[in-house]
Amino acid sequence: MENLHLTDHLALVAPISPLAADLYALIAADRVNLSRWLPWANTMHEVADEAAFLTYAQGQIAAHQLWLAIITVNGKPAGMIDLHDKKDGHADVGYWLGRPYQGHGYISQSLQALEKLAFNDWQLNKLQILTVPDNIASQAVAKSNHYHRDARLPKHIPTLAGNYQDAIIFSKLRQDWLTQI
Repeated sequence: MENLHLTDHLALVAPISPLAADLYALIAADRVNLSRWLPWANTMHEVADEAAFLTYAQGQIAAHQLWLAIITVNGKPAGMIDLHDKKDGHADVGYWLGRPYQGHGYISQSLQALEKLAFNDWQLNKLQILTVPDNIASQAVAKSNHYHRDARLPKHIPTLAGNYQDAIIFSKLRQDWLTQI
């Protein structure tokens, strides 16, 4: 993956193991909040867990099963954004930011760069964002980036406790993206 410099201070960079410690520190510092929306946050117990994930992600990227970038602000890891479950012309978008980096528009800027790759370079037809109903911030990202709220899916997202929670699904079609650029 080629690094993408979005602004003078914001970039999307390849998921490499030397960044694992900084990413883990962000997760550990905001574990309670992150785990409300992203159950995997509770499975990261040490830097080695994050390094193992980055190694796994590199394999998935090489197999064209995943596109993932580390969001950096002033050269420091701030979170991640990815495209996963790519099939039949559509893919799901995932993202997270450490608390110090939230509320500055970094996810929206990263999402816009991801859309350009997805719709232009990969010719995908549709991107989807799934959120839980209580994740107002993630829904605000989808809405402010002109994603359409498609549905509420009952008991759709598994939790670490073995339960399921509802999902709100947002989508953006390539044809709609083309009218927005």
